[in-house]
Amino acid sequence: MRILRRGSRGSDVSEVQARLSELGYLPGPVDGIFGVRTEAAVKQFQRDRGLVPDGIVGPLTYNALFQPGPQPDYILYTIKAGDTFYKLSLSYGVSVDEIIAANPGVNPYQLRIGQRIRIPKAPGKRHTFSAWVPYWAQQEAMAVVRQHAELITTLSPFWYELTPTGDLIVYPNGEDSSLIEFTRSQGIALIPLIANNFNRQLVSTMLNNPTVRQHHITTIVNKVRTMNYEGIEIDYENIAAADRYLFVEFLRELKAALAPDNKKLYVAIQAKTRADEPGSSAGHDYPGIGSAVDVVRLMLYDYSWDTPGSIAPASWIRQVLDYAVTVIPRAKLEAGLPTYGYDWGTNRSSVTYDAAIRLAQQHQVQIIQDPQNGPHFSYTDNGVSHQVWFTNAVNFATFVDIVNEYNIRGISIWHPGGDDPQIYTVIQDRLQ
Repeated sequence: MRILRRGSRGSDVSEVQARLSELGYLPGPVDGIFGVRTEAAVKQFQRDRGLVPDGIVGPLTYNALFQPGPQPDYILYTIKAGDTFYKLSLSYGVSVDEIIAANPGVNPYQLRIGQRIRIPKAPGKRHTFSAWVPYWAQQEAMAVVRQHAELITTLSPFWYELTPTGDLIVYPNGEDSSLIEFTRSQGIALIPLIANNFNRQLVSTMLNNPTVRQHHITTIVNKVRTMNYEGIEIDYENIAAADRYLFVEFLRELKAALAPDNKKLYVAIQAKTRADEPGSSAGHDYPGIGSAVDVVRLMLYDYSWDTPGSIAPASWIRQVLDYAVTVIPRAKLEAGLPTYGYDWGTNRSSVTYDAAIRLAQQHQVQIIQDPQNGPHFSYTDNGVSHQVWFTNAVNFATFVDIVNEYNIRGISIWHPGGDDPQIYTVIQDRLQ
């Protein structure tokens, strides 16, 4: 990186300004111009971190800004319309007096939209950390899970698929006895997942045929009971908009059938920023799903699909959560976060963190570090231009900061294996 000081201009200055703003400092507009206000914000940040307050962003200051590390004992919150300290105290589980004490000079009766305040973290509270395990990479994923078992709350392996008759196909590596034994020995909740392979008609057939729907519910309950799972996760994607209310009714019926055995119902849903957002997420009715199930996992990834770009831009994650927390209880919401990347060339192909690093080294290209949008780089192979966007620990730390700020239930990652090993240090040190 280059040294930044007053008078510097460029995208790297914007990056520093954005990060300072996120941390509660006041650098002025994020305009890529290192002016007096940015310098003052840098100096205050340096003082708070025990650095020389010279207002210059060199390697030590840059690393302190962006490298994963322990979180402060407060959450930075931006005031929105209708906010009061009383409402925030209920939402975040702390008293009004504690919020007032954390914000000297802030008049609780004259809050301004866009104002940044500090909310103390509730003592003893820690967000959950879960992991999805793909059946096609189960061995690699479990090798990582075993290394970090003490951090993991829940494991959700992809083991089942819905059939047209309402039965369940067991995927390869499904119902693996060693995985089941490991979760039980470690006190990790095992919540296997049922998928529909993005098949809209498959779900519609089940939902619109009461006999098939009831058979599917009975089959799921019997499977959970026989295998003694802690519950089940439904991952039915690309549901038709016309079926959204039937899907909620199905979830209510399934939850009621699981309840006598005290089994939990999790649902993975596609990300959207408003109720009427078109596309493959239209069949997921956030309020209805949130009221019907125990845990809702938002799939906050694959933002860029057909064209190169960020897997999960921080600004988009915030937009999704801004909508979700208004219609689903925060205590039920988990952020599904990526650990992988894509390589866009002639086609799009998945890449792990390990593979992305090897590609950059092989082609001797520089990786552009971008905590907000994810690291990325370009290369040319056999005359074909490629762009690679992926996830590393620095980028993942931004995700965790957002989860802490929104005070939702926790996170789930897709997926362990081939990911940046420092991600687990971030989770341990930063997820509160």
